[in-house]
Parts: sequence; structure tokens; C-alpha cells
Amino acid sequence: MKRTCIALTLALASAHAAAADGAFNSAEDAIEYRQAAFSLIKENFSDMWAMMKDKKPMDEKAFAQRAQHLSLLAQIPFTGFDVAGSDKGDTSALPAVWKDRDEFDAKAGQFQLATERLALVTQEGDAGAIKKAFGAVGKTCKGCHDDFKAE
Repeated sequence: MKRTCIALTLALASAHAAAADGAFNSAEDAIEYRQAAFSLIKENFSDMWAMMKDKKPMDEKAFAQRAQHLSLLAQIPFTGFDVAGSDKGDTSALPAVWKDRDEFDAKAGQFQLATERLALVTQEGDAGAIKKAFGAVGKTCKGCHDDFKAE
């Protein structure tokens, strides 16, 4: 699992660099790209959530690694919303993403900052700060989902 997560993170990071140059072949590619990134974000966050809620044993090293992955992954999906036509098709993104793009981008930025903060505090090892930073990440996820994602 560790190797798979690292490989997928690196692949998505490479794809992110290409995507920034307009490398999507179609709107469907952009949708698949952002969905893959969000899937990895969910995987990392869910594992951390399970540790925070005592649903699985806390492993500080694994938690910190997940936080690092989450911080990297948070930078990836948003270029997948820039492609014309990516508001159509197999997507749960609401039209509000494109109608209120400034707000969407602001919330994406808040998510990115929150994940960076979490990655930093996990290195310090302060349990209270980690709990607070993890909660902030969750709030940014929920805030964006509430306004921009169909459930």
C-alpha cells in the first residue's frame, strides 16, 4: 500500500506539471484526472481520520506520512477544472464551480493551506496542534463539498 500510494502520488504530481501546460486531451481526461487526485486525497484523509477516531491504532509515522501526501495531493486536482467542457459528463462537481470560480478557487486555496499546516505540525509532534490542524483540513473539505459538490 505504501509503495502504491507513493507511486500514485508521484504519477499525479508529474501529471499535474503536464496538466498545467494544457496536456489534457479532452474534458473527460480532465474529469478523470481530478477524480483520481480526489480519490487519493480521500484515501489519505480517511486513514488519518481512522487513527484520530481510534478506529485503527495511531501510528505517528504513518500519520505524518499521510499528512505529507495529503499536502502534495492538495495541489493537484484543481487544474482539472480549467478545461472547457469539464463541467459536463461523469462529474459530481456542481455548476457553481464555474459560476462562482473566485469562491471555488479561494476554498481550494484554503484547503491547500490547511493541508500544508497539517503536514508541518505532524513534524513537530504536538498532539493538540495536530488535532486542531486535522480538524481545519476537514472543515475546508466540508466547506467546499457543501457548495461545490453533488453528493
